[in-house]
Amino acid sequence: MSVTGSVYEHTCEFLDKYVDEWFSRDLDQPLVVFISGPQGSGKSYNGQKIFTHLRDRYIGKNVAYSSIDDFYLTHEDQQALALQYKENKLLQGRGLPGTHDLTLLNDCLGEVLGPRKEGTMNLPQYDKSLFSGEGGRSGKSSVSVKLPVDIFILEGWFLGFEPHLQTVEKDLIDGDMADVNAKLFMYSDLLWNNPEVHSLGVILATDDIQNVYEWRTQQEHETIHLKGNGMSDNDVRRFVDRYMPCYELYYEDFVRGENLGSVATLTIGIDKKRQVFSVKTRAIE
Repeated sequence: MSVTGSVYEHTCEFLDKYVDEWFSRDLDQPLVVFISGPQGSGKSYNGQKIFTHLRDRYIGKNVAYSSIDDFYLTHEDQQALALQYKENKLLQGRGLPGTHDLTLLNDCLGEVLGPRKEGTMNLPQYDKSLFSGEGGRSGKSSVSVKLPVDIFILEGWFLGFEPHLQTVEKDLIDGDMADVNAKLFMYSDLLWNNPEVHSLGVILATDDIQNVYEWRTQQEHETIHLKGNGMSDNDVRRFVDRYMPCYELYYEDFVRGENLGSVATLTIGIDKKRQVFSVKTRAIE
């Protein structure tokens, strides 16, 4: 049974409460909003609307929006990574932890969290339609953002996933996932487990992770319609197949944990039609 209200409405209610509280503390520190959910669950669609809502609500505050996908390695660098890990099928293409430019991500986060100063910063933009759907950077590969950033929205499908200690749980993560798990530590240390990052978390929690196959196919059809290039349905299925070991290892624990944000976390349960069936809030600080 659906709960009254959309993902966007519940998220705005949550953010309005906690962003107001954050700025009332007059800490002069940026607030990060993490939005995490499986591919196709509505992260980008709702994230853009949330960006507009916060920008319009908090006049005089600088609000920036980005996706972890925008920090993918260039097509050339991704090919080099695939060659380096040629025996690892999970790293043969963009998507999983390890396929992003973490130096670039660290530099951008440093601009957000660094000394409060006037100026601008550039956020990268990634074009998934390039190279027959393999993705890459186009000539318009960045967007200028005004500094200092007061609210930084970052969305991504694995934000909040907690890597496992391989020495303790070796049987769970042998093989290809061992490389991905090792790389995930770098993301968690930089973002959701970084003590310098004060954050609110929004989790879109699907009732069946297999929904990703249908959602991601819908997305690719839209990309082809808009840009003329993209993956075939079979390519999409093979693409999503590479994500499933990651979901199987981390996703249920992540959703149950309800701790994506260091300040507070909103967990919204959605069904195959992306209708809301549950809403839970957990305050941390």
